[in-house]
Amino acid sequence: MTKGIDGMIRLHKWQLDEKRRQLTELETMRDDLLARKEDLAKQLVAEQEKVASSQVVNISYASFATAVAQRQENLMGSLAEIEASIEEMKDQVSESFKELKKYEVVEQRERERQMAKENRRQQADLDELAIQMHRRNKMRAS
Repeated sequence: MTKGIDGMIRLHKWQLDEKRRQLTELETMRDDLLARKEDLAKQLVAEQEKVASSQVVNISYASFATAVAQRQENLMGSLAEIEASIEEMKDQVSESFKELKKYEVVEQRERERQMAKENRRQQADLDELAIQMHRRNKMRAS
């Protein structure tokens, strides 16, 4: 029985590790998108300052600002999707962890049963030895 449980534990540990790896990848992607969003905001501010300090009206600023706004909107959509994926993956990690714990508890209980069985066997052997020694002492005394 323990070989089957050992295999299930290994399988569930692998699945849990895989889900944790996927969660880490999603979080890395989210962090990258947040950094890109921040960079876009900085670029927009820098361009606004450049246009504000110039006396010549920069026609290209309008198209730049529109493009930045579109990119920010796209990033926000991507961030929302990744956040949803992260939450779903966290649920999957939690569920995988619970499954792993079930098998580990079963394994621990089986070990405890085996240990109790071994202790009972050893105690029975010691009891038998004590009975034999008591009989020998009784026979010698008679």
